[in-house]
Amino acid sequence: ISAARSCRTSLPMFRFLTISVGKCAGKTVALLLIGCASPFAAQDLARGDCQAPAFQVDLRHCDFSGRKLTGLDMHDSDLRNVDLSNANLSNANLAGADLRKADLRWAKLVGTNFEGADLSRADMFHVIAEGANFDEARLFKTNLFGALMNSIHAHDTEFTNAYMKDVEIAGADFTGATLRRVNLLRMVAMDTIFRRADLSYSQLTGAAAEGADFSKARLVRTRLNGADLQRCLFVDADLKAADVSNIRSDGADFTGARNLPSPLRQQAAD
Repeated sequence: ISAARSCRTSLPMFRFLTISVGKCAGKTVALLLIGCASPFAAQDLARGDCQAPAFQVDLRHCDFSGRKLTGLDMHDSDLRNVDLSNANLSNANLAGADLRKADLRWAKLVGTNFEGADLSRADMFHVIAEGANFDEARLFKTNLFGALMNSIHAHDTEFTNAYMKDVEIAGADFTGATLRRVNLLRMVAMDTIFRRADLSYSQLTGAAAEGADFSKARLVRTRLNGADLQRCLFVDADLKAADVSNIRSDGADFTGARNLPSPLRQQAAD
């Protein structure tokens, strides 16, 4: 096939649809490629029982506020706009669930599995989610103000434009995560892993991040002013135009770091 052209669109039953059109032996050929297909489209899901919520069901009509839902399996269920405020979902399985714009304020999510779930624009104000799994989840523009997320696992997770002021993420693992334009003002992130993460244009002013690992991370125009970065690793990191005024970086390792701001160049040389 030559002179092929593609378009990417969304359909209810699939996460994305790619259509390629081109010429083969003088004839027009259309090739339909379906990726990340999900057999659990919202309109195909059975109406779930609010008293006994299960997996792969539509629960949008339910109110789970204040409910005890510990350990339940609700993977791939539709929970868009559902009220889960003050609910206890500890150790529940919500992998692949659709939680867009869900109300999770003050919810208890200790050890909860959100792998591959969509929590975009959800309100997670002051949730307790320590030890939860957010691998490959989507938290675009999610409100995580004051959340307790120590020791979470968030590999390749999307946090772009999330509001994470005063969040506690000590000992968490954000390897490969996207945290662009995130408000992380005064975050507590001691010994947190940000390897290969993208924190460009984010605000980490006043962060307590002693011992954190930013190896190979992107920190382009990131605001680090006033942060405690003692003993941090910035090996092969990119700090182009980062604001490092008034930081504490005793014992930090900048080996191989690129675009170091002038206040750090001498330290790296030493």
